[in-house]
Amino acid sequence: MARLEALRLPRRQVRAPRGWQRLRWAVLGAVTIGVTVVASMPAVWLADRVASETQRRVLLADAAGTIWHGSATVALSAGADSQTATVLPGRLAWDVAFWPLLTGTLRVALTQTEAMTAPVAVAVTPSGWSVQPGSIRLPASLLEGIGAPFNTLRPDGTMRIEWSALQGRFAGNQKYGHLSMQLDQMSAAVSRLRPLGSYRAEVDLTGADGRLQLKTTAGPLYLEGSGTLGQQARFDGTARTDPEVATQLAGLMSLLGRHEDNVTRLRF
Repeated sequence: MARLEALRLPRRQVRAPRGWQRLRWAVLGAVTIGVTVVASMPAVWLADRVASETQRRVLLADAAGTIWHGSATVALSAGADSQTATVLPGRLAWDVAFWPLLTGTLRVALTQTEAMTAPVAVAVTPSGWSVQPGSIRLPASLLEGIGAPFNTLRPDGTMRIEWSALQGRFAGNQKYGHLSMQLDQMSAAVSRLRPLGSYRAEVDLTGADGRLQLKTTAGPLYLEGSGTLGQQARFDGTARTDPEVATQLAGLMSLLGRHEDNVTRLRF
């Protein structure tokens, strides 16, 4: 009997590793399926998330590819209740790096076929986000997507936006950095006089809010003012015109604000 038990023992030792081997193959199979499913998630899923998180102010239309490597046409709207959206020419493409995800960092390279001259890297961690310096050239008609007063004025012209390194923290919605926006040869659908002028806006992001400064670089419509950005966004400024075009721009000036002390007060 002792010899018989000794002979049976090796068989039990052989069966145990086979069970663990099956378990390892099952786990490996499940992980492989999971990775395959995640890797093949369509870009449409990302488009839905972006629309939801921005209250449909930013839309990724005609999305193609996956959430890792894809592209879409960008459109801006005034929000969920808006019936129209302004489309940015060209396509936005994104490329998500895999290995940084293992350390908890989402790193994305963004390119735009017509508006950006170089890719821009965006990083997101559990505590915050950062954007590399860059620039983008856009049609001024995109401002209609912001809402009032641009959806009434329906501006036209070109915008060039440049920014320094930007960063933010999710705690307290803190944001830091600087942006410059140059608006050239601007016009409005409500005025026959073209162009109205060229303008420059400077934005400083400091904490939960930001500061905006607007000045005119060329007339005949001169806009000046400052304001804050954030949940309590507001803008106070003035508008005036060259005397020789005052009559032509009277209708536009009445839309911009109330006339006081030989200037039109801008309050948004």
